[in-house]
Amino acid sequence: MTRVLLTTVHRDFGLYDYFRENAPEGFPWRFRMPRRISFGLRFLRQNVPGVEILEYPTHAEYQRELKKGWDVVGFSFYLEESNQILRMAEEARAAGAARLWAGNYGALTPALRGSFDEVFSGYSEDAVAKALGATIDAVQHPPLVSEFRLPGGWPLPVGVIFTTRGCSFSCTFCQTTAFAPRPKAIPLEAIERAVRFYVARGIRYALILDENFGNIPDHAEAVIELLARYGIRWLVQSRVDLFLRHFDDWLAKGMEGALFGIESFHQEVLKQIHKGEKVEAVLELTRRLNRARRYAHGYYIIGFPSETPESIREDLRMLASLELDVTQITIVTPHPRTQLWNELETQYGIFEQDWAKYDTKHLVWRHPHCPPGSLEALLKEGFTLCYGGPWLRRTMRKFLNSRFRRGDLANLLASPLHARWAAPQRLPYFAAS
Repeated sequence: MTRVLLTTVHRDFGLYDYFRENAPEGFPWRFRMPRRISFGLRFLRQNVPGVEILEYPTHAEYQRELKKGWDVVGFSFYLEESNQILRMAEEARAAGAARLWAGNYGALTPALRGSFDEVFSGYSEDAVAKALGATIDAVQHPPLVSEFRLPGGWPLPVGVIFTTRGCSFSCTFCQTTAFAPRPKAIPLEAIERAVRFYVARGIRYALILDENFGNIPDHAEAVIELLARYGIRWLVQSRVDLFLRHFDDWLAKGMEGALFGIESFHQEVLKQIHKGEKVEAVLELTRRLNRARRYAHGYYIIGFPSETPESIREDLRMLASLELDVTQITIVTPHPRTQLWNELETQYGIFEQDWAKYDTKHLVWRHPHCPPGSLEALLKEGFTLCYGGPWLRRTMRKFLNSRFRRGDLANLLASPLHARWAAPQRLPYFAAS
């Protein structure tokens, strides 16, 4: 039998925390949710018998694991983790691994493919099973629990759900157009089994992390009905137009908040990047979320070729005026196998050789109007604006009011006990059905 170890990048440089990366540096009152488990590897371990996974080990733990001897060592990684992954691949080869695999978004990079014997593109349960001489009838959803911490540190467990994977839209900056361009539904029965696990352990909130929830409308409606039946409150990532179209219905059936792309306040830029949405629609959605006291989480990009430091500074003031609960701000960053990569390389040139700088927080191409260092400085200004002044009071009042309104304080007080299920070693896998 082929012995397969699948691993992520080691964590000696620190665990990634999305909220730390999208808040003012050193900001003590931000949300927290460190990345302790790999959703992709958990799906593979649930669906492909025999593979073993290693999630964000220390470097020493990784080296000890290599000594056990593996026929295959595979790496799931993002582009900005490539430097460490290439070093880990060399160590695996030196330890005697016969074959090296690569997967996740980092594996889309053509320049890295020569370092691996096999590269898996997209969600790869079927492909990995086939490589090991097995087949999968239907993808099963593993239990996925993350620990979300409020400002001040109070822990809340959140059950993560994927209802579909992939996206049919063609935004020029997004790698999903190459990674998974055709959305596929996770079977409703598999989602329900994960939901039952969450409910049985006192976890009443779910985060739906589809690239674009609602991309398969009938399936999305069935999932919403399922969550309402189990009394699950949910936050979801989707498009602005879909949120507006379904706002009242989704609110009535448990929607607790929305994660959505703003990208730009300039209609011509949205057209250029194939976003296909209206600036006015974004403003309307944020107004409706705040009026309903629901969580509002927006994604914004600075540094498109037509922008200047002065225009960006003005846009950041507008972004802060939306009064979002969480604001992701990134610098325009070309990623391999996207239309944006081809456009920026051809028209301006991509100069950065260090993959670690492709974390969307650094300028890696020759901007026609923004000198080196200016976008990084504007990024800091943007976070200071969006999280300044009344942010903490406004966001915590929204959170606590929603709990009072639903009589949910008992569950909130018990959440440290329920959050124990967010420990990676406690999360089980479902038995084969």
